Amino acid sequence: MWRTAFFMTLFVVGISCENATNVTPPKSVAKESGICRQCICKDDKVNCFDQGLTKFFSLDEWKALTELKPKVVDLSENAFTNVTVIGDLPIEVLNLSRCSIETIEKASFRDLQEMRVLDLSHNQLTSAKLSPHAFEGRFSPEEYEPLTSMRVLSLAYNDLHSLNQDLFEHLPELEELDLSGNPLTTIDHVTLIAISSLPMMKVLRMRSCQLTEIPEKFLHTPRFLERLDISDNRLTAVPQELEETKNLVYLNLNQNPIVELNMESEDYPGFPRLRKLQELHMCNMQSLRRIGAGALAGLENLVRLHLSYNPSLEFIDPKALARPDDIGETYDWPLIKELYVKSNNLSEIDSRMLSRWDLLEKLDVSDNPYLCDCSTQWMVDILVPLVDEKGSNSSLMVCQEPIEMRGYTMKHLHDIHRHMRCVDKYGHRPERDGAILLGTLIGKTILEQY
Repeated sequence: MWRTAFFMTLFVVGISCENATNVTPPKSVAKESGICRQCICKDDKVNCFDQGLTKFFSLDEWKALTELKPKVVDLSENAFTNVTVIGDLPIEVLNLSRCSIETIEKASFRDLQEMRVLDLSHNQLTSAKLSPHAFEGRFSPEEYEPLTSMRVLSLAYNDLHSLNQDLFEHLPELEELDLSGNPLTTIDHVTLIAISSLPMMKVLRMRSCQLTEIPEKFLHTPRFLERLDISDNRLTAVPQELEETKNLVYLNLNQNPIVELNMESEDYPGFPRLRKLQELHMCNMQSLRRIGAGALAGLENLVRLHLSYNPSLEFIDPKALARPDDIGETYDWPLIKELYVKSNNLSEIDSRMLSRWDLLEKLDVSDNPYLCDCSTQWMVDILVPLVDEKGSNSSLMVCQEPIEMRGYTMKHLHDIHRHMRCVDKYGHRPERDGAILLGTLIGKTILEQY
């Protein structure tokens, strides 16, 4: 009897163990779904990068990922043109870039209540087809529920000529917007309203948008704006509307056709007062020739100044950064920590450009056609060791003029303790003139003897 009971127990236990080995954990089920058969599903990430997808996943396929609980989904570099509704998933980062997307169906992201970052860059979205309904949240009889977790949206490099004025009405907490590479040309009234509807915005990128001006009041509403990139546009002057950006700490004006900064010019004014600006980029500006006195004086807390690769920039006034007091008798300079003025057309760096060269942490003044005479002796004596100390290369500070100094490096002149002669304001060389005069006198004396 006991033997029968024993074998019965073994039989039951055996069945139980067999059943236990066939039980598939929920995540394994998810990994065998349609999406994970085509993509790599690992941990909380779904990687569908460049998988040749021509059709967006269905709602049922998305729901099959429920137990996987993906937080990062990358669908970039595929070839589907239409985005449809995505299931209720805890996705925080969704990459839909470079997919030839033309349309986004109404409320496609409504159930992504935890989504913080959405990348729709490098697609084929147009002003006519990109509707505010694309970003609708969930709907209840009382009200729409916006996508309150959304913080970063990239619409860069699409075909947007204008923005629907209500485009962002369901994204009230958006902090970062990238519109770069869209052919906006002009910020029209409805586009202005759309961007003005983002009061929490901290970062705005509008690089390569063919902009010729920044309209009045454009930057009035986003009062928390900290970083602005309007590089590679068609701006011919520093936009005075920047004065509206009371909290701006970073500004990129690279590759704009600005000719000069002159506080006395209406066409080419300097910067308005930007009290909190810490970093300014004005590089690769083919037309920039001069930066006049006080042109950067409104940037009283500037820390990092990038003024490089401007092939026509031949003059920076010694008081370009100097801010006069109310009487105009004394000046204050910002305490610059990083200064980059390489690869311009500068013949000298004036010692009065900064008040405290010793506070610099990074410095690069290489690759300029320097004049090596007594006026730049301070560069040889003081700036050369400072450049080397701050991690740059002073051997790239090369003399271009006068002709007899051409090719010498300032580092070499520093090492041999060379004291350079002065060139007068007419370009005359007294040391040469003396030799010529002596030769003339000797020749005249010889002729008189005959």
